[in-house]
Formats: sequence, C-alpha cells, structure tokens
Amino acid sequence: MWRWIRSVRPSEADNPARPAFGRDRLAVQLALLTFVAIGFVFFLSKGTTFLMPGPLSSAHGGIEKCDACHSKSGSGKLSWTNGLVAGDPHADSKACLTCHKMPDTAFNAHSASADVLKQSTRRLAKIAARTSQPQSAKAQSIAFPAHDVAAKGLTCATCHQEHQGVNFKLGKITNEQCHSCHVVKFDSFDGNHPKFDAYPFKQRTPIVYDHAGHFDKHFPEVAKKDPAKRIPATCSTCHNSNTDNRIMAVVPFEQTCSTCHLDQITGKARASGPKGIAFLTLPGLDLQSLRKKKAALGEWPDASEAVLSPFMKVMISRTEPGRALLKTLDSVNLQELSDASDDQTKAVTSLVWEIKELVHSLISGKASDVLGDLNIGEGKLSASLVTDLTASIPRDVLISAQQQWLPNLATEMANRMGTDGQNQSDWNTVTTDSNRTGPASPAAQSDKEQREAGQSDSGKSEDSADQPVEADARDEAESDKPKADDRKAAGTVKRDPPACMVRVLGQCLVVKGQEEDANLQPESGKAKSPVSKLSPAMRAGLTEVAQAAEPNGAPSASAATGQSDELLFPTDAELREMKGLIKDADKSTQPHGADGTPDAAANSADSPPAPAAPVISIDSNVDPESWADYGGWYRQDYAIFYRPIGHKDKFLYSWLYLTGPQAPKGETSPAAAVFDGLTGKDAQGACTKCHSVDDIQGKGRVVNFSQPSVESKQGRFTSFIHEPHFRSMSDRGCLTCHAIEKDRAYLKSYEQGNPQSFVSNFGAVKKELCQSCHNSAMARQDCLTCHKYHVNGVMTPIMSTRVPNQ
Repeated sequence: MWRWIRSVRPSEADNPARPAFGRDRLAVQLALLTFVAIGFVFFLSKGTTFLMPGPLSSAHGGIEKCDACHSKSGSGKLSWTNGLVAGDPHADSKACLTCHKMPDTAFNAHSASADVLKQSTRRLAKIAARTSQPQSAKAQSIAFPAHDVAAKGLTCATCHQEHQGVNFKLGKITNEQCHSCHVVKFDSFDGNHPKFDAYPFKQRTPIVYDHAGHFDKHFPEVAKKDPAKRIPATCSTCHNSNTDNRIMAVVPFEQTCSTCHLDQITGKARASGPKGIAFLTLPGLDLQSLRKKKAALGEWPDASEAVLSPFMKVMISRTEPGRALLKTLDSVNLQELSDASDDQTKAVTSLVWEIKELVHSLISGKASDVLGDLNIGEGKLSASLVTDLTASIPRDVLISAQQQWLPNLATEMANRMGTDGQNQSDWNTVTTDSNRTGPASPAAQSDKEQREAGQSDSGKSEDSADQPVEADARDEAESDKPKADDRKAAGTVKRDPPACMVRVLGQCLVVKGQEEDANLQPESGKAKSPVSKLSPAMRAGLTEVAQAAEPNGAPSASAATGQSDELLFPTDAELREMKGLIKDADKSTQPHGADGTPDAAANSADSPPAPAAPVISIDSNVDPESWADYGGWYRQDYAIFYRPIGHKDKFLYSWLYLTGPQAPKGETSPAAAVFDGLTGKDAQGACTKCHSVDDIQGKGRVVNFSQPSVESKQGRFTSFIHEPHFRSMSDRGCLTCHAIEKDRAYLKSYEQGNPQSFVSNFGAVKKELCQSCHNSAMARQDCLTCHKYHVNGVMTPIMSTRVPNQ
C-alpha cells in the first residue's frame, strides 16, 4: 500500500509547488482557528473592553462603555461595525461636551469666537510676512497641508488622542501640531520665534498710577513733609499674587493709598470750593421780575443764590413733561428774568412747583417710592440702589430745610392738590398752563378770588369754629389731606391752619414766624399756653395778630373781602384778652438782674417777675461743612450737601454707575451733567483721580472700579505666571523685566476714553530677555510653556443632584 501511495503521489522533484500548497493549507487552518477563537471570545467575554486599542488615560479610566464616548458604538459586541459608515465628524466631540463645559464656539480654533480669530489671523499674517520660515516647517506644510483644517471645525481628537496609556497626558500638544495650522511657522523659541510686540502693555490698567511721578516726586515730598507717613519701600508693598498667581493684583486701598489720598476723598485736602456735593437746592430766582409778571409762585426765599443741582434735574427729567420743562429753561438765567418770555415765565413757575412737590414727597413718602422709577437705563431700580442714591438721607434733614426754606409748604401743597385734583404723591406732574400753576399766597390772590372764597366759606365758618378737631401725632398725616366733600361743599379749598402755639378762649391764634408743621388742626379742651413761655419770635407774631384788628374792635381791612374765619378775626372780648396777654408778654421780655429777678430800673414796682424764655436752639461756632468732617449730610444756605465718607463711597458709586451708560462725552443731558460733575478734575471724592474712565462703544461711559481678575484675563492666548520667575530675577527685582521709562505721556493717554490707546510707564518686555533662560540648553521652550489652546479654559460642571425626598 505504501508503495502504491508513493507511486501515485508526485515527487517533490516532479512538482515544485508542493511546499507552497502545504503552507496555504496551514494558513487556512490557522485562520479558521483564529476565527473560532475570536468567536469564543465574543460570546464568552463580558463587555466590549477587549476591543479597546489601548488602555485609557487616568482621567478617563473609570469609563467602561465605549458608547459613552463613541457615538456610533452601541452596547452590542458587533456595534463597532457602525463606524464603517461615514457620519457627523463632530458626533464624538459632542459627547465630550456632556462632561466638559465649553462655549458655543467649542469647535472653532482655540474655541474662540470668529471675531477674535479674525483679528488674530490678521495680526499673525503681518508677523508672518516679515518672519522667515525654517526648511523643516516648509517641508511639513508641503507633505501634510492643513491650512484649511480649522475652517471645517476642529474635533477634540485632533489634539487629544486617547488609548495611549494611564500615564499619557491628554493636554500635551507638540510644536508640530501647532505649526500645522498656524501661518507663522518656526522651529523653536530661541530660533525663528517672532519678536514681541509691546508685550504685555497692550491695554491700559483700570487704576491710574504714575509710577515715575510717585517715585521721583510724590514719595520724596511726603517723606520730607511728614516722616511718620508710611511710604512704600518695595514693589510687594502694593502688589501681590496671592489670590491668583496669574495676576499681579493691587493690595486694598486702606493698606497704602489711604495714607495720602483719603483726605482728598473726604474733602479735608480740598483747597477751594465746597467739600460736599450739592444734592437738593432751592435755586435763586429773579422774584422781582416774576412778581411784576404776576407769576403764581407761592412762597419762595428771596435770599437764595443757589443753582439747580444736576441731581434735581435728573429727578425732574424722569418724565417727558419734566424733560420738556428743562429744555425750555436750558438757556434761561433764573436770576435774571426781566427779558423772559411768557412761556419761559410759565416754565419757571412750573419749575418752582416741581421743586416744592419733590421736597414735599421726599418728606411725606419714602425715597424708594419717589425715586424708584428713574428712567435712566433699563429696568426698575431696586430699593437698595435708591438707598445708595440718596445715601440714606435722614428725614429730619429734609424737614429742617423745609421749615426754614418753605415753612408753609404743607398748606400750599394741600391747596394745590385741591385745585388741581392731583395726588400728593404725584410730584412729577409738570403744569405749564397758567391756570394750573398752583395757588399763590393769600396776599397774591386777586380781589375777585378773595371775594369768591369769602362767599364760599361764610356759610361754614361758624360751624367749623365751634368744632375744633383734636389730632395726635398718629393723625397728622391724615390731617394734611383735604377732604373732597368739604371742597365740594365750600366751592373752594380751605387752608389748614398752622400748628396751634397760643390759644385764647379756646380758639387758636396764628403765630407768625413759627417753624412747626403748618397742617396741625386746632385743639380744644386743653389749658392755655402761658405767653410768658413763648420765644421772642412767637411773641412778636402774637403782637402782629392783635394789631391786625382796629382799635375799636372792628374787623381788619382784610375782613372786607367777605372772609369770616373766627380764628383769624376774634371778637371784642377776645381782643381785650389778647391785649392783656400781649402786655404780660412784653413784661417777660424786659431785662432782669443778675440774680434772675426783673431789673428794678427797667420794670415797674408792681410788675411780677416773669420766667425766662426757654432755649429752643444751641448756637455753635462750627460751620455745617466742618461739622460733617467725616462725611454725611449737612445743610448750608439754600442747599443740602453730601460729603463723601471715604473710599468706596456708595453715593458716588451708585450715581456714576447709574448715569455713566447714559452720559456720552459731549452730551448736555441731566445724566451727563451728573456724571461730568462727579468725574471732573476737581470733583468731590476725586474718584477719577485714580480710576480710569472708558468710553462704551455706541453708548456712554464707565468708571473702572473693579481690579483685574481672572475673568478679565479670559480670551488671551498668552499665559504668564509671576511666582516661578521671582527666584531667577537679578538684584533689580521687578525692574529686571519692567524698566521705568520716564518722560512718557502716561497720564495724557488717560484723558481720552479708548483703553487701547495707551502709553505705559514701563518699557516692553523683550524676547531676548526671556531667551536668556528659555533656550535649548536651559528651560523648556515648547509652545505650551507660554501659550494655551483653550483661551477661555475648560470647566467640568457639578452634578445637578436633587435632594432626596424623605
């Protein structure tokens, strides 16, 4: 048999392909064996981890399922075959964004916006035009062209390659990867890397600080004038990077700057001008001309020389009628109105009542209600902002000012409300009609109006005199409001009598010169106030009331108008008693001896000693402005001033914050007037002496109160950390890199509003300085040493885990 097999098989010599046939059969057998083995693995293994091309990095080591990152991979063991069909190239990158928080521009180069990339490309193209490329970079561009890769959108896997092992750094990017896209190509930092262009001073700092001026002038002068003052000795006195080592921050104001600048803020160092800011004013008016033109102003002080403050203009211009009113008076000199037109005279009259209504509302209401809807900017102002805008002005300051400036304001506003049908809180209503300018004082009413008022009141005078109203402190506010039924029955508005200070036979006498609330109703059933205890001004007023009657007891001349108010025109018996009280009052004012008894030379022998008048005020030699030495509110002449209390004053900050966006440079609006007044060269508070002012494109201006922060560094490609470089500096310290260049127009660059137009106190950092360490023989010099890819950073958000229900 064996012989027969050998005889039928061809010999190797006869068939040289025999060995190849054997190897092919072996290969087939091995392939079948491999297929069977893989099948066993597929069906017997758990999960799909055996399909991974390599282990994950430590950052992603906890991921077990492929479809967590690979969108085309399902949970099945054969789902990998879905990747053989083309799909969305950014699908897997979108899966990365489920954990990594990125902006909407995540797939742009450097995850930057299109505008930023456009500016950067334009700048780099200029640099590339004057920078020679190494031969290696040119060869790479020819072999692997990638100039259009970024235009299609970059995927995460373009730079971050996974499955490289546990110790692999996903954020590592080689210089070759960077060069593949950039138009500026170079081999290394100490090779063809472009030179720096004015680094790092491309934008001015928020704080205006002239280093050269302080070092050469201010510090030596202060040290010579007051050696006890603390003068910075090193750069670290004012700068530190403890909060974030990427930012060389400035220490708080109180640690250094307050030594010299605190007195400038509070006004102690002001050489001239008021130390406070005029907030509320009663502007001086040409009252003589207004009286000739019969303008119905009511009472108004004739000694005021103040001007209408810009803050009041803002408050008045909160409505369209108010803005029209101020526009009419824009070119009018309020203290010279002899040539004023009728429309201007009406506008001045309306302005007077606007101011009265504003003061009345600030006293009778709340500032948050009166000023809560200032239409500056967008949205309703919060109560806290309104509180800062008024610096929590005490109500007593407004009341004392009103009592001195406009003692009969409550009566005037009550009458105005009755004639105009307005609410007291509707302080912003501007009336330019001469018939709606508000009631004049009784002396200014025409004879016809007085006769009509007398006829209307005559029917009610007797009843009202017999029924005095007793009001306590709780009912004062309600007593200010005239009742509609009374107005309707009387045909006109009856003024509320002033506060009762002296009573005769149960009736209240009007006391001229008092500074109490004019709205209190007369009281009955109480003991008479002794005239001897009244102040000289009150006794003088009582004498004037008594002299208003004729000697024979007949009514005075003003009664001829038809008025019959028994409180103003007493009977014969009341007049006799009044004369007796006035006689006693005159005795109480006579001089007394050293022991407190009446002087015998001045008083008659039978005159009883009268008690001394009570002291109602305390004289002080300190003027109000000096009294508010540490800031706060004070009243002087016909203005209420606010004096800054120190650094970060909320009043100054809130008004600058509110008016800045609505105050473009060159505007003449009330908001711009406030902003210009608070940011001027000699402005109180001196905010812009240190804080720069930037123009907002297409809007207004903003004062830079915030210090540089990590957020302000967003969007930058270059990242520099100061701390590691401190040890490598020479004896010159910070001046090693930041050399002061004197005689540069540093302060001049802050006079305009463009922060990009800037001249620094320091010279630019040169590439040669960095290259002394960062070269192939010493420190690292790869691209990521100074540059970062994601300009805005990458964050991992926290989980939104709900609190479990109990």
